[in-house]
Amino acid sequence: MSGRETAWRVLAQEFGASIEEEKAVGERAASYLLSPLGARMNRVLVSGVLSPGEAVGRDPENPFYRAKLTDPTGTVSVTAGGFNPRALAVLRSVTIPTPAIVVGKVHLFRGRDGTAYSSVRAESIRAASPEEVRGHLADAVEQTAERIRLLAELSNDPLQSSASAGGFPQLWVKSAREAKRRYPTVDIGTFRTPLREALRTISGELPLTAPIGPALTPAPAEAGAPAPSVRITRLAPPPPPPTATAAERAEESALLDVIDQLAEKSADGYAALNEVVRAAARTGVTSDRVEELLGRLEESGAVEEPVVGRLRRA
Repeated sequence: MSGRETAWRVLAQEFGASIEEEKAVGERAASYLLSPLGARMNRVLVSGVLSPGEAVGRDPENPFYRAKLTDPTGTVSVTAGGFNPRALAVLRSVTIPTPAIVVGKVHLFRGRDGTAYSSVRAESIRAASPEEVRGHLADAVEQTAERIRLLAELSNDPLQSSASAGGFPQLWVKSAREAKRRYPTVDIGTFRTPLREALRTISGELPLTAPIGPALTPAPAEAGAPAPSVRITRLAPPPPPPTATAAERAEESALLDVIDQLAEKSADGYAALNEVVRAAARTGVTSDRVEELLGRLEESGAVEEPVVGRLRRA
C-alpha cells in the first residue's frame, strides 16, 4: 500500500518501555509511539513465540482477541478484532505456543490511574519456522544496537549535527534527540545485556521459549570484568475492561450514533475524527472524554480506525 509507514524491527523490552506518544494533526496524519532508544513507531514487526489468544471485550458480536508474543527480552501484547479478520482468525486458531511473526500498528492505552500499556494491533500474523523467527530477531537486535550506538554518540557529543552523526539517517538522529528529552532518566545500558541474551537465542544456544529477563543465565564475562546487571520492571498486562455502567453505555451508544451519522455522509464511509470531536462538543462532551470513550470502543472492537483519523463502527 503506498504511503504505508515502514514497520520498525523492535524487541519486546524496548517496545514495552515505550510510553511517549506523538499525536498527529490532520485527518490522515500518522501518530507515533516514541521508544526510549529513539524508534519512532507507527507500525512494527515483532517475532517470537505467540501464545494462544483469549477473547476480551464486552460484545460477542464484535470479537476482539488478545495474545502475548514472547521474545528473549520480554513480551508484547498482540490484539486483533473484526477490523482485521485475517489476523483475528489466526489468533483464534492458535491453540499452543507457536513461533510467529506479527506486523501491526502500535497502540498505547492509558488506564484510569495513568499507567500506560503498549500493544500491537495486528495487521498480519503468520506462523513461522524457528529459523525464520531467529532471522527476524537478528534484524531487530542489529537495529536496536544501532539505536543504542547513536544515543551513545549523541551523549558524548550533544552538539553533533544531524549530517555528521555517524552516518545515521537524519530521521533517526531527530528521534534520538527527542527520546533523550522525553526519557531523561532512562539508562540505555539496561538495554544492552538483553541483547546478549537475544544473540544466544539467535545462535541456537537458547530455545525460543527460554525464560526472559532476569531469569536468564548471563553469558560468561571476561576475566576481571565486573558482572553486568540490569533491572527490568515489567508491568502486568492490562486487565479485561470493567463492566460499563449504564451511564457509560449510554455515552458509548451516543458516540457510536455520531460516528454512524458522519460515516454515512462521507464519501469513503468513514467518520473523520475531528468531526466526531466537534459533533460531540456540541452535546457537551469534551475532547478528552471523546478520546477516552473511543479508546474503550476500540479496545472492545466496537470501533475500527484502519486509517489514522478515520473511524467507523466495526
